[in-house]
Amino acid sequence: MFFKKKKKEGLGENTVIEFAKTLPHTKKVQFCYLKPKELEEMLDNDINSVLKLQPVNYYAEKSRFWQCVFFFDDEYNNIVMRFELYENDRKSYNGKYRSITEELYGKILMKFGQRAGSGFSCFT
Repeated sequence: MFFKKKKKEGLGENTVIEFAKTLPHTKKVQFCYLKPKELEEMLDNDINSVLKLQPVNYYAEKSRFWQCVFFFDDEYNNIVMRFELYENDRKSYNGKYRSITEELYGKILMKFGQRAGSGFSCFT
């Protein structure tokens, strides 16, 4: 008797998802709307393209926006980000979990006039 072997698809993403859930801290920032397919393709091609996205003022653009959730540890050594689309204050789409560098994380927060914490290596 022959058995089909199941392919382990998306093993890398599942590992990142499980890892993100173990990280103790989260931070959220909002970006202007872009079609989900365009955003995913843009980030798959170059993760640094996240810096091209425009920050959104939640109170001005309430109908639809991207919320980027960062998961990180105390030392900012391990940072995972995930985009979630909100339409009319309801989550309507979940993006992929992606590991990013602390340098990219610092640059993203600078777009919002924020810093990642005292002693953060990008700013010293």
